[in-house]
Amino acid sequence: MGVKRTISTLAAAVLLTTTFAQAAMADGTNAVSNQRIPLRQAADWLGAKVTWDAKNKAASVTYGEQEWTVFLGKTDSKLNQQPLQLSNAAIMNDQQMLEVQLHDINKALNTQLNLKGEGTVDLTSSDAKTLASHIIKALVEGNAEEVQSYMSDTLKTSIPLSTLQLMQQQLKAMYGNVDQLLNQAETTNAIHNNVRLMYSGPLGAPFAIDVRFNHAGQLDDMFFPTSLVDTYKAPDYDHPDRYAEEEVLIGDKTLGLPGTLTVPKGDGPFPVVVLVHGSGPNDRNETIGGGKTFRDLAVGLANEGIAVLRYDKRTYEHNLKSMAPTFTVQEETTNDAIAAVEMLKSDQRFNPKQIYVLGHSQGGMLVPRIIEQDRNHDIAGALIFAGPSEPLEDVMLVQFQQGLERAKKAGAPQEVLAQYEAQIESWKQVLALLKDPQYSVDNIPPKFPTANAVWWYDLRNYKGQEIAKNQTLPLFIAQGDNDVQVNASHLDGWKKGLASRTNVEYKLYPKLNHLFVPSDQPSTGSEYMLPGNVPSEVITDVAKWVKSTK
Repeated sequence: MGVKRTISTLAAAVLLTTTFAQAAMADGTNAVSNQRIPLRQAADWLGAKVTWDAKNKAASVTYGEQEWTVFLGKTDSKLNQQPLQLSNAAIMNDQQMLEVQLHDINKALNTQLNLKGEGTVDLTSSDAKTLASHIIKALVEGNAEEVQSYMSDTLKTSIPLSTLQLMQQQLKAMYGNVDQLLNQAETTNAIHNNVRLMYSGPLGAPFAIDVRFNHAGQLDDMFFPTSLVDTYKAPDYDHPDRYAEEEVLIGDKTLGLPGTLTVPKGDGPFPVVVLVHGSGPNDRNETIGGGKTFRDLAVGLANEGIAVLRYDKRTYEHNLKSMAPTFTVQEETTNDAIAAVEMLKSDQRFNPKQIYVLGHSQGGMLVPRIIEQDRNHDIAGALIFAGPSEPLEDVMLVQFQQGLERAKKAGAPQEVLAQYEAQIESWKQVLALLKDPQYSVDNIPPKFPTANAVWWYDLRNYKGQEIAKNQTLPLFIAQGDNDVQVNASHLDGWKKGLASRTNVEYKLYPKLNHLFVPSDQPSTGSEYMLPGNVPSEVITDVAKWVKSTK
């Protein structure tokens, strides 16, 4: 459970939207596709990088993985150092700009550009990758109104023009000037057509921006992944021949969530478990560094004859649209978990009397709220993994203080220690306002020093065990003994709070960190980047508990 999203993270999440229909050409597109156009004009529209070699009278365009060199007066060109014949020789126009045929540009750069009106560049309705790169270019250059013109109505409601106008500064603060597009990748799920754009920047490491289009072709959201290298390795107990996976949609096609349903081979009806994420914008696998805790649980439980539903979290799939000032854990987590349960109970492959919820970290902490709001009593039992038993705002202060102590032991320089100390003091100021009884969800202090004030006041002083002690559903509460974020004392908190209950099972796992991955060294969080898996012992314990709980 990481630190809650800061203002910069939220703002960085805020961007664009695009209607392919707006960029589509009217009838007659093919008639102009062979017209000439200044190469630099087309490249600028794309956000491609152009250099001119005066000695060889050649222009080179770098766009993603394509590097194309065009020679003045020649039909010969080079694409990634391989010969590419042009339809007609490149010429110099009256403005001393190198012109080539649009057909050749599209062929070389793998785009679908068109000419609209007097030399205006546009593109076809199906070219999502090209449109995504153009939108980022427009955003970086401060053309907020153009960016807004591509947005869906839903996104426009969440992200006003004034917010878009801040994005250029925030992007620059995070990455520096967007320098060069390295590559593009396109994927589709039940909600969005997603284009990942990978850039190099002057601040050093490459960075990525995920541009999300709805299926009407409008820019509907954006996401900034923090980890670009996938070091995950499937566990030994992953046997794809023993299960089938299918893409599912939880909710409607506008604001629903895409997910993966893992179903064991064989005859049902099967027990089924819904996985509920920890804090932050998690994908359906709960990917953190080299771990995918939720994927491990899904394939492991499938071996045991138990189906699993995992889905992309709302703050991941609808990142920008989650920025509403009234956004709380109700919208972030609880509603979607209930919707997932509702979807499963009508599927005849699953036993409606054996639907379970497993929450990890913040998701585990919220399990009692989820049960409380299960009005139809569809949930048969629940599992809490690394769920804090103390208020989240207090847990965060402890995390900051422990970070300072680790830095001191590691001999960190004074300037680093000063940063930790400043962070602690800053959070104490937040706590002072949060704990002040004169403020509430309905009375937010005028200058609350962090983002999502309503989110925090809605959850302040929350202890899940205070709700769970009056509930009757069976619980399995598990904790890793090497968890640097939610330490083992929280398991004791659950035990103390639920001492009067007899249908709660507790388990403390040696060596397991916050991701439920073993680590021989004391966890600091840095080991998250290494490949690791949930041990088979955890899978077996969960399966045994589920099968015995009816």
